Amino acid sequence: MKAYFISDLHLGAREIENPELQNQKVNQLFQLMLQDATHLFVVGDFFDFWFEYRTVIPKQYFSTLILLQKLKEKGVEMHYLAGNHDFALGTFFDRNLGIKTHSDEAVVELNQKKFFIFHGDGVDPEDKGYRFLKRILRNPFNQKLFRLIHPDFGIRLAKLVSGTSRKYNKIDLKNRSEEAYKQFAEQKFAEGFDYVIMGHRHNPLVHQVGQKKYINLGDWIINYSYAVFDGNDLELKFFRS
Repeated sequence: MKAYFISDLHLGAREIENPELQNQKVNQLFQLMLQDATHLFVVGDFFDFWFEYRTVIPKQYFSTLILLQKLKEKGVEMHYLAGNHDFALGTFFDRNLGIKTHSDEAVVELNQKKFFIFHGDGVDPEDKGYRFLKRILRNPFNQKLFRLIHPDFGIRLAKLVSGTSRKYNKIDLKNRSEEAYKQFAEQKFAEGFDYVIMGHRHNPLVHQVGQKKYINLGDWIINYSYAVFDGNDLELKFFRS
C-alpha cells in the first residue's frame, strides 16, 4: 500500500511566481505515483478555480487531467475533496476519471487505520465571514444562476475573485495560530480517528499525540509538501526533484 495525499496546488493561479517549476515538480510527482501509488487523495484547492458547466470544463487543465487519467488506467483509487477554490466539482471526475468526489470531509479506513480528511476551510471559529460565504457559494440555486453566464466570462470572473480571495487568506492565515486546527484534530482523535489530514493553511505541519497524528499538507506553491501512508505510518514529505 502507498497512499498519497496532496493539497493546495492552486494550478492555474496567476500569482504563482514560477509556474514552469511548479508544472515540472507536479509532473515528476505524478511519475512517482505512477510507479507505486495505490491511492491518491486530493485534499482541496488542486486547481485555483474549478467550475463545471453542463458541457464545458476549463481547458487549461487538460495536461493535468491526462495525468489523472493515467493513474486511473493504473488502477489507482482516487478521491477528490472540495476546497474553497474548487468547491463546484460536479460529476466530471466521478464519471470520466473514476475519482470519487467529496463535497466536504472524507472518512476512510486504510489498513485498519481510521482517517479523517478535510480541506480545513472554516475550521477556525474566527472564520465566520468565510463560513457565511461558503453557504452562498455552495448553494445549488446560486450555482445554477452562475451557469447562465457564458463560460468565457464566468471563468474569467471567478478567477478574479479567486485571486482576491487567495491574497486575503494568505495574509489572514499567517496572522492566526495553528491551535484551532490542532484542537480540531485532537477532537477527532477522541472520536477514534488515528490520523487527521487537512490543507488550506499552506503551512506543512505534524502534530502528534501518542500514536495519533495530524498532518497539514502545506502547498505546492512554495513548500512542495505532501504525505504518504505506507500501510504502517503516515509521513509528511517534501518533494525534491
